[in-house]
Amino acid sequence: MSSELNEWCEWRVMMKLWLFPAERMDTDFPWMLWAIGWLAMLKALLWLAYEPVMPEETLRLLGFKYLLVAIPLIVCGVGLWNRRRWAAWGLLLLAAADLIFLLFVPQSFSAYLVDSEVQIFSVILSGIMLICGGPAGDVLILLAAAVLFRETQKKAVLPR
Repeated sequence: MSSELNEWCEWRVMMKLWLFPAERMDTDFPWMLWAIGWLAMLKALLWLAYEPVMPEETLRLLGFKYLLVAIPLIVCGVGLWNRRRWAAWGLLLLAAADLIFLLFVPQSFSAYLVDSEVQIFSVILSGIMLICGGPAGDVLILLAAAVLFRETQKKAVLPR
C-alpha cells in the first residue's frame, strides 16, 4: 500500500506544472531555459499574426503544420521553465521535425521572408520570422540540447 501511495504522489508531483514558475525570474535560473521557453512560445503563436503571400496549397499545408505543433510547443515551453526533461526532448523533436518538413517542402521557406516596400523592415521582420518562427530558431534549439539536458530533471523532486 505504501509503494502505491508513493507512486501516486510521485505522479501527482510530476504532473504539477506552473505556467509562469516564480523560479524562472531568479538570477540563478539558467538563462538558456528561460530563452528557449520563450522561443517555443513565440514559435507556437507568431504564425497567428502573420499570413505569408504564397500559393494556397502551401499555405494550407503550413496552417495544418502550425495547428499540430502549437499546443505541444506551448506545453514544452512551460515544461522547460519547470525544468522537466520531457520538455527538452519534446522541443528537440519538434525542432528536428520542423527542419525535416522544410527539406520535404522547400517552397515553405518563403513563408519566413517578409516583403515590404521599406527594405530595412523586410530585413528586420524576416530576421524575426526566421529566428522566432523558422529554421534559425530550430537550429538554436538543437544547438542548446546539451544545456537543456544538463539543466533539466528526469523526475520532479518530491516536496518534504
